[in-house]
Amino acid sequence: MDMPMSFHFSSHATILFDGWSVKDALGMVFSVIGIACIGALMEGLKRVAWWLGKRRQEDLVSVRSSGKRQTSPYRQGLLYHVVLSLLHLLQVVLGYCLMLVVMTYNAWLAIAVCLGGGVGYFLLSADLGARVETVEPQSNRPL
Repeated sequence: MDMPMSFHFSSHATILFDGWSVKDALGMVFSVIGIACIGALMEGLKRVAWWLGKRRQEDLVSVRSSGKRQTSPYRQGLLYHVVLSLLHLLQVVLGYCLMLVVMTYNAWLAIAVCLGGGVGYFLLSADLGARVETVEPQSNRPL
């Protein structure tokens, strides 16, 4: 089977492995939705890793300020490190899978990867509770 070496719009594609073969428009629509969800999941994993890193820092600060120790800081730090390492591994695997999807050169699938990442970032990486402080200009200040 000849593989095109430029982007094309087609409803026929083999995605990642022979078992995921698309032969009609409906299959392509579902594949595009699934790939966009995987792209959004990538952004969600980044957000979870960021949140865990932030929580680890807050835990370290609270242990230092309160002086209480429920578990040893080494064990707690090791647990965070193991979880963050597993999240990183999952991000790498999904990232390479999405790269291989784009390398099918099917434009629909490439657009799905990009839109999934963009929508995922928009929905999952927003700091809606962030407090922004503004500085009032001092117009009556003497020179």
